Amino acid sequence: MISRKQLIGQWLAGALLILAVPAALAGPGFIENARVSDGTSGDESAANVEVRFNCKAEYLRHEPQSGGDQLRIYLEPTGICNGVSPLVAESRSRLRPFNADSAHLVDLEYDGDSAGEPVLTLSFSEAVEFDVDMSSVAFSLVVHVRQSSGPVAPEKDAGVSPTAEHRQVIQAKQETPDFVINLASLRRVPTIADAPELTLLADQRLYYSEIVVDRTTWYRLTLGNFKSVDDATTALSELKTTFPDAWIDQANADGNVTALTASLQDIAAPEIAAGQMDSLVGDETTNSKVDSLMEEARKSMAAGDTSRAIQIYTKVLQLPGHSRLPEAQEFLALAREKKGQMAHAKAEYQRYLSLYPESDGAARVSQRLAVILAGDRQISQTANTSNPQANGRQPRHSDWRLQTYFSQYYRRDANQLNDQDEIVSQSALYSDVNFDARRRGERFDFSSRISAGYRNDFLDDDVGSGNETRVSYAYADLADAKTGLRGRIGRQSRNTGGVLGRFDGLDLGYEASEQILLNAVIGSPAYSASDGTDSARSFYGASVNYAPPLDGLDLGLFFIQQDIDGLDDRQAVGAEFRYFGMNQSIWGLVDYDTSFNELGSAFLQGSWRFASRLTLHGSIDQRHSPFLSTGNALIGQPVLTFAELLEIYPADDIRQFALDRSPRSRTYTIGVSSPLTPKLQINADVNQTTVDATPESGGIAATPSTTYRYYATSVVASSLFKEGDVTIFGARYSDSDTARVISLTIDSRYPFGRTWRINPRFRVDRRERMNESEYEWLYTPGIRVQYRRSQKFRIALEAGKQFSQREAFGTDLDRESYYINLGYQSFF
Repeated sequence: MISRKQLIGQWLAGALLILAVPAALAGPGFIENARVSDGTSGDESAANVEVRFNCKAEYLRHEPQSGGDQLRIYLEPTGICNGVSPLVAESRSRLRPFNADSAHLVDLEYDGDSAGEPVLTLSFSEAVEFDVDMSSVAFSLVVHVRQSSGPVAPEKDAGVSPTAEHRQVIQAKQETPDFVINLASLRRVPTIADAPELTLLADQRLYYSEIVVDRTTWYRLTLGNFKSVDDATTALSELKTTFPDAWIDQANADGNVTALTASLQDIAAPEIAAGQMDSLVGDETTNSKVDSLMEEARKSMAAGDTSRAIQIYTKVLQLPGHSRLPEAQEFLALAREKKGQMAHAKAEYQRYLSLYPESDGAARVSQRLAVILAGDRQISQTANTSNPQANGRQPRHSDWRLQTYFSQYYRRDANQLNDQDEIVSQSALYSDVNFDARRRGERFDFSSRISAGYRNDFLDDDVGSGNETRVSYAYADLADAKTGLRGRIGRQSRNTGGVLGRFDGLDLGYEASEQILLNAVIGSPAYSASDGTDSARSFYGASVNYAPPLDGLDLGLFFIQQDIDGLDDRQAVGAEFRYFGMNQSIWGLVDYDTSFNELGSAFLQGSWRFASRLTLHGSIDQRHSPFLSTGNALIGQPVLTFAELLEIYPADDIRQFALDRSPRSRTYTIGVSSPLTPKLQINADVNQTTVDATPESGGIAATPSTTYRYYATSVVASSLFKEGDVTIFGARYSDSDTARVISLTIDSRYPFGRTWRINPRFRVDRRERMNESEYEWLYTPGIRVQYRRSQKFRIALEAGKQFSQREAFGTDLDRESYYINLGYQSFF
C-alpha cells in the first residue's frame, strides 16, 4: 500500500510536470499509446491489450496463431498520419503499458525497420493464449489475452454406441493443425438445433468456440476435423446450401472448445447418480415412445417452434421412468431459455442440478445457469445505478493503482569514408520515465499519465544537436459512470474527429446512448518535437459517432476549426466509417477543407480473408502532402514564424503559397498472404505513390512530380530448428525517379531458455542511380541480444555495421558505418 504522504509527493511532482507542458518538447513515435484492461468476460485471468498508432496501419497477419510467450503482429503503415511525420513508421519504439502484469505482458515493441513488414512484438512472462482483434485495422488493434489453461485430459471411452446428440464435453487440445469448417457465427451460445440436418462421420465433432471481436462476444459453430484442405473443401461444397457463410480454417490447436456432439469413438455412457438408477429403467414400449417424442421435439426446436418443444419435453418427463429423463429435463430448460422465459429456464436448470448432481451434464447446466444468474445481477446493478438508495447495492471496488517505467539507453552512430577519420554523428544517453496513476471509484474513475524523457548529448555543440527534454503525455482524466460524461485535460492525443494527433487542451465526451457518443475538443497542437506546443495555432471542434444496429458498423461525423495568428489554418468537415465482419473489414475517411474548398484527404482500406486462409488487403489514398493548412506557407521561407511571414506577404498570397507547398499525393497498395504449410507463410505486396509537381511561388523553386513504387515478398518460417524460432526471408525491388534498388534480407530470432533472445539479421542491397552507370553494393549485418533477468528488469544490446562499395567517375567511394544501442529497462 502507498501512504498518503507518498501519494501527495508523487502527485505534486506530477502537477509540476503538467504545468510545464507548454514549454516541453513532444517526441512522437509510431505507437501513440497502449493500455491494458480487464477482459470483457469478467474472468480475472483474461485481459485486453489495446495499442494505438500515430499513423494508420493495416493488419496483415500474426504469429503464432493462438498461444505462446511472444506474439508478432505484422503491419503495413499507410502513410496517413495525424500530427507526425510518416517517417515514424520506419522507427523503432518500445513501451510497457500500465497494468501490464494483468496480461502477463513484459512489454511491446514496434520495429519499422524489420526485414519484411514492420512488426509489433508483444513479449509475455509466461505462455498465454491470445486472439488478435482484426477489426481494429486503422489506428489501433486489440489483443485478447488469456492465461493458458494447459491440456485437458480426454474423457474415458466406454465403448457405448451414441444415442444422443446433445452431449457437451471439453475437448483436449489438438496436437496437429487439422482443418475445420466454421459453419456460422452467432451472438448466443449455439445448440444442436442450429445444425439439425447435419450428419457426422465417425471421426467428426460439432462444437463451438468463443471469441471477442470489438468488445462483442461471438460463438463460432464449427465442424471438424478434416485431415486435409481437399477433404474440407469437398465437405464445404455440400454444406453451402444450409450454411452459405461457412468457410475453412485451421483447427485451433491451443484453445479449448465446447462440443455439441462428441465423435462416435468418444461418446461414453452417461454418469448418473446411484440414487437415480431405479428411475432410469423402463420397458421397451415406453422407451420406444420416448425416443419418438424426443425426435419430434428435436425437429420442433430445429424449426424454431419452441412452444411445441416445451409441450413435448414436459410430456416426456411425465412418462414412467426411462433413461432419457436427464436429457428431457435439460432440453426443457433450454427450450424455455430460447423462448425468452428466463425465470422458467432458471427453475428448470436448478431442478436438473437437484435431480442429477453427479451426471455428465451437470457442469454444462451449471454453466448455462450461471449465465442467467449473471444477467440477473447485471439488471440489478443497472437498477441500483439509477437508484443509489436501492437496498443491497454492491459498491464498486475502489483503490489506487500506480505504475512506473524507467529506461536508459546509450546510442552511438559513426561512419567513415575510405580511409578518412571516423565521424561520430551521435553519442547520447536517452533516459525515459513513464508514470501512471489510476483510481476506480464507486462512481468516478480517475486516471493520469506522465511520459517524459531527456537526451543527454555528449558531442560538442558545433557537432551535436544538444540536450533535449521531451514530454509526450501529461494529462488527467475523469469519467462519471452515472452521467456518461468524461473529460481529459493536459497533453494528450486523438486520431479521430478531425484532430491531428498530439495536442495540449481539453477533450470532453458524453455517451448519449449505447449507440451515440458526442465529443468536443479545444486546444493547441503539439506537432513539433523541437518547439513543443505551437502557440500560434489553436483549434476547437466537435464530433459524433454512431453505432447502428448493424453489427460491426461504425459511423462518424466531425467539424474542426483551427486558426494561426488570426487566419484560418484549417477548417474542415468530414466523415468516416468502419465495417468489420468476421472475415472482412473496410475503413473509409473523407476530410474536406471548407476554407480552401479542397479535398484534404480521401482514404479507403479493406481486407478479405477467404476460406482457404488466403488474405487480400488493399488501400487507396488521395490527400495533400503535407496535410493541407495555411501554416504550410512557411515551408522554404527564410523566416521562422508565421507572424514574420505576415509582415512580408498579404494573407491571400500566403494562402496561395500554402496551397502550392501542399501537393496532392496518390497511393495505391495491394497485398496478399497465405500459409504454405503449418510452418511456412508467404506474403507479397505492391505499392505505388505519386506526388504532383509544385509551382514556383514566394521565392521557392518549383519541384517536379515524383513516382515511387515497390514490389516485395517474404517467406516466414516458424520453429524450423527449435520451438519458438522465427526466420524471415525477404526480397524487395523499388523503383523511383532517382534510383532502383534490389534488396535481400534474412532476419531470425532464436530463444534460449526463458531469459535470452538472440536476433541476427543480414541485408544486401544493389542500388543503381539513374544519373550514373555504376552500381552500389551495401552489406548490412546486425544482431540484437536481449537478457531478461525477471519480468521487471531486462538488458538489451543492438549493434550493426554497414559496408558500401561504390565507384563514381573513376573514384572509389567506399563507406563504413556502425551503430551501438545498449541499455536497460526497469518496471516498478
